[in-house]
Amino acid sequence: MSKKTGFLAAIICAGCLLVGGSKTTVARAATESAPTIYTALPSLNNTYYRPFNKSLQSFGNQLAQNDPANVVTITKQSLTHKTSGFTYDDIWLRDVAPVITTKMVKFRYDPSYLKKADRQYLDQRFRTWLNQENFNYDTSDLVLDGGNLIWNNSDTVILTSHVFKDNPDWSKADIVAELKGKLAVDHVIIIPSEPGDVLGHADGMVKFISARKLYVSDFSGDTKLVKKVQQKIKAELPNAKFVVLPSAYTEKGQYDPKIASAKGLYINMLETPDTIYVPHYGLKADTKVLKIVKQHTTKKVVPIDVAKISTTGGSVHCLTWDVPQAFMPSHN
Repeated sequence: MSKKTGFLAAIICAGCLLVGGSKTTVARAATESAPTIYTALPSLNNTYYRPFNKSLQSFGNQLAQNDPANVVTITKQSLTHKTSGFTYDDIWLRDVAPVITTKMVKFRYDPSYLKKADRQYLDQRFRTWLNQENFNYDTSDLVLDGGNLIWNNSDTVILTSHVFKDNPDWSKADIVAELKGKLAVDHVIIIPSEPGDVLGHADGMVKFISARKLYVSDFSGDTKLVKKVQQKIKAELPNAKFVVLPSAYTEKGQYDPKIASAKGLYINMLETPDTIYVPHYGLKADTKVLKIVKQHTTKKVVPIDVAKISTTGGSVHCLTWDVPQAFMPSHN
């Protein structure tokens, strides 16, 4: 939901109070306009994720405690919050799910860091779930993980140069044209991938605060990369402003030798129209980062414990798919 839409919703809710609407009526209106946040919990038969089953349940529960009406976990396991009754054998919903701007587009999920059989299976399963739930979406032949695209809720998207590796038969001009056309944006900014990151995802590097203001990771002190990313963005958005967000990256406890841990990476947060969910790792930097985020928003800021899950290679944004009500099947 855009800031303009959120502002309009606030006016409508205020109007309800002025004409005698109850607090219950206002709360119901707010709930009905909130996005649905999806998470996934693989079957206990999934040996890769089985050690994280309790942590994944806790993750969904933490989100649901803040927004019980709008958090749904894709699983057949019995939970204390809403479930969709479907088994999806991975936890990284952001990457396989459609990208949402003012459009909803399902790009090809064909990441080079997964075995061909695995990525085809996961893509087929998620498409089955999307169609079972009656989502209405456009498609694109461009290979793109959802975690490699950040939208500013207006006219701009940012992704990393990893998109070139995934689409060797596409020219840069064709990729930019495809993204502009499919996602209805004016600016497509391509920043360098972070060295050593096999995923190449932009959502671990930058996050919009507003249409022309962004968090940029400090990349564990790599000031050259910080400047390079800022320069790439400035070249397309000359009036862009930046807030460098600290990280406290640690390899300790990394689960998969092929996938770097995400523990200590705070920029991978989830934002909805009224709440920002910030990763919490049980590290000293947690408090400092929460303070910075609160300084740059009027929204509710909620820390989410992902200390254990993050060792598998992702954090809050990676683990979720937030769908504005306008794109939910009941509204199509």
